[in-house]
Amino acid sequence: MTSEAELEQRARTGDARAQFALGRVLLDGPRAAVDGGRGIDLVEQAAASGDGDATAMIALFDAMGINRPPDWERALDRLALAAERGSSSARLQLQLLARNAPRQERFASRSGSSWDELRGRVDLPRALQSGAFKALSEQPRVRVIEQFASPAECRWLIERTRERLRPANVINPATGALGYTAGRSNSGAEFQVPDMDLVIEMIRARISAATRLPLPLFEPTQVLHYAPGQEFRPHFDFLDPVNPAYGEELRRGQRVATFLIYLNDRFAGGETDFPEVGLKFRGRTGDAIFWANVGPDGRPDPLTRHAGLPPTSGEKWILSQWIRGRPGQAR
Repeated sequence: MTSEAELEQRARTGDARAQFALGRVLLDGPRAAVDGGRGIDLVEQAAASGDGDATAMIALFDAMGINRPPDWERALDRLALAAERGSSSARLQLQLLARNAPRQERFASRSGSSWDELRGRVDLPRALQSGAFKALSEQPRVRVIEQFASPAECRWLIERTRERLRPANVINPATGALGYTAGRSNSGAEFQVPDMDLVIEMIRARISAATRLPLPLFEPTQVLHYAPGQEFRPHFDFLDPVNPAYGEELRRGQRVATFLIYLNDRFAGGETDFPEVGLKFRGRTGDAIFWANVGPDGRPDPLTRHAGLPPTSGEKWILSQWIRGRPGQAR
């Protein structure tokens, strides 16, 4: 693995691949708060030199509004350019966003004009539509949207996550620090900016449309995996305002809503369970469930206590999106 010092040295010589790699390092997690500006500059320099993967990341910046106004049309144009420049990730993203899923090999010899043609097939209004929801409960407020994500999007999320799984953690109610607990045995992966792509951001934009909560309120998106027997025992997603250990987190805003997408359905068990109200839900591939963690008055709703029950066979994959009550949480 190339060290950061080596990347620095190569980046100073104008090496586009080193500039892109170093930019990703500087944009990852807590470092972004201090070094993110330089990270963006390095990725832009690499893209200006014609690097396809860096161009694909600039497309992501366009969609997310990182250091520029958000613009999905410009993002898609840039993704087509990244595909023309040879980025395999951009090519796969473009085929999925165009709702056209041929095998990857068929894209290897496409000309630039063909990538532009594929980009032209992307139906942006349709891709951002969230669909109609139905109410499962009013107390707590729980809603379901069937077929919220396409099977291809679900497969994309699983494959983007499979090699990045780590034991899932929680905020320790005694210390406020992230850690592990016997109450949560599943694994997962969090998507910081360097891990994102336009497919994931499109899904986040669709969640924003469904919940009517803007993207700056979103925590980093997570994809979670449950093997047979793994679970997340009954818990609350909101942060207890009377617990001083949550003080730092609450300065970033209360966790007002939770949005889950079932990414597969070839497992038994594994329901999302609300034991206080006797409600269980198990979605099919692409179905979404979301709920408000607070009441209309903004106070935490104790009826939202819920659990991720263990699969009894097969493996369960879900996307999890927590949403805050005000901006400030890293995206």
